[in-house]
Amino acid sequence: MSLWWSLVDHPVFTPGTLDRPWDVVIVGGGFSGLWTAHHLNAWEPTLRIAVLEKNRVGSGASGRNGGWVSSLYPIEDHKLLKHTTAESVLSLHVHLRKSIDEIGGFAEREGIDCGFAKGGSLTIARNEGQLKRLTSHIEPEYTLLGARETRSRIQMRGALGSTFTPHCAAINPAALVAGLARSLEKRGVSIFENTEGLISSSNSVSVDGNNLESKFVVRATEAYHEGTRDQVPIYSLMIATEPLPPQVFDEIRISNRETFAEGSHLVTYAQRTADERLAIGGRGAPYTWGSRRKDASEHHRKDHQRLREMAKDWFPILSKFDFTHSWGGAVGVTRDWAPYVRTDENYGEMGGYAGDGVALSYLAAGAMADLILEKKTDRSDLPFVQWKNAKWEPEPLRWLAINGAIRLSGLADKEEKRTNQSSGIMKILSSITGQ
Repeated sequence: MSLWWSLVDHPVFTPGTLDRPWDVVIVGGGFSGLWTAHHLNAWEPTLRIAVLEKNRVGSGASGRNGGWVSSLYPIEDHKLLKHTTAESVLSLHVHLRKSIDEIGGFAEREGIDCGFAKGGSLTIARNEGQLKRLTSHIEPEYTLLGARETRSRIQMRGALGSTFTPHCAAINPAALVAGLARSLEKRGVSIFENTEGLISSSNSVSVDGNNLESKFVVRATEAYHEGTRDQVPIYSLMIATEPLPPQVFDEIRISNRETFAEGSHLVTYAQRTADERLAIGGRGAPYTWGSRRKDASEHHRKDHQRLREMAKDWFPILSKFDFTHSWGGAVGVTRDWAPYVRTDENYGEMGGYAGDGVALSYLAAGAMADLILEKKTDRSDLPFVQWKNAKWEPEPLRWLAINGAIRLSGLADKEEKRTNQSSGIMKILSSITGQ
């Protein structure tokens, strides 16, 4: 169980029978599916909406992620501009930043105690190679901080500088997804847990062999859409400390609950939680053959231990305290790293957030709702709408390439630490992968 769910009571739903006509059936009870129901209900409160969840609401990435409500987007602007206009790219960033505040406002109005704190986000350079990469290109809305100002915000060992953006909030994601589900039930949305909805080639949904009557079907299963070349599950693991005494945070700072990460090639992310822990995550667990999601990869002992060692390297004082939680989950990554929202007649699908899904799923779900109801809005014209993703390579090329990239990313971090130069390994790898 994730730290987040250990702190939250899971709601109980009483949706009644499935054997009735529906306007929209949504398969997937995470943020994508629930936010889609939220936006549809906001447009048309009388819609008959069913959300089907194979396990329990938020049991996937929605209840296990790093708790960053960020404006991050998986594709850099210069790549997006090959497919769309500068105005569309600007609109995307404006909407992502607005989504953070709208999620915070929703949580406040609904009385959802998810620890929402918009303290911004820091990316810290700990060697000259990382610093050169961070300073080579500063994105709009980001500020470059020197060593002294960085250390005034966070006392991470070896910090040489950082970039800062105000557009990020920290939350307990399980508390948010549970509160969202409760809000939807109060508004008349029917949530069916432990109910597997199978979408057929004709875009209808069946449960236990019985077809449901619905005008529109949405697949919102993200990384659980597995075993295909459409996207792959990439594993992200997390650890959390016991609640830490005030003197620890007097030493390491993070006074505004800024989210933070090291500027390494292997992805890291962390936050100071509302109950005064450090929750720290990162990637590096191996990809599973055939794009199958594998529970064992969510509890990869070697990578959990690596994260604990990394945390104590960042903050040596953590050697005095226990790490009480370890967990993991899969995120959906497309071949071009592009998120997507697609519709075709009575069917829609969404996903591919590549780990940046808390705010992005809110925005994507808004676009999905607009498309379903044929509302022409700014959201329905954003770059990810009707995006056509490339297919991943067949096996064994896919297995070799992804696990090779994970391995090379770790070697590139060691190279930068050793040479104090930006990694030559990653320059070669980026030219191959396009990332």
